[in-house]
Amino acid sequence: MEDPLPELHAIELAFHSLIRKFYEEYPEISKDFILEFIQMTGEYSKELNISLKTYADIDYLKVQSAKIVMKALIKFAYDFLSLLTSIVKNIESDPSPKEEIESQIRILEDLIDRKQNLISTTYHQAASQELIAFHDKNLRSNLEAHMQKRLENKKSEDY
Repeated sequence: MEDPLPELHAIELAFHSLIRKFYEEYPEISKDFILEFIQMTGEYSKELNISLKTYADIDYLKVQSAKIVMKALIKFAYDFLSLLTSIVKNIESDPSPKEEIESQIRILEDLIDRKQNLISTTYHQAASQELIAFHDKNLRSNLEAHMQKRLENKKSEDY
């Protein structure tokens, strides 16, 4: 199957290459590495925002499977970006290598290596459940009724 978010995937692969550079330089981290890592993190964030627009244009009721696949990929991308951001914060606070940075780089490498497996299992299941729940009219009605009841109780407590 063709990757519906090829730009994000390309940046993830570029991070995989950058990880090799990290290990070659370790225990020193060059300013060039830091700048490249920060720049690529920014590119990834920008591309994720563009991908969200594509995701928003998919009609769940017409193309459920495509919406679920995109949702799973986006959930993965958010976790990936969260890790990248954490690494950037650690590098910016102290660019000298720390065990935490090295540990995060290993997690990043593992995340890239296991991407397809994680998406097809964990992320796909979570995306499917989330979208089903979001589009379930009975669940939404029950939730709205529950929220209305809580609001009414809150108002009566305030008086």
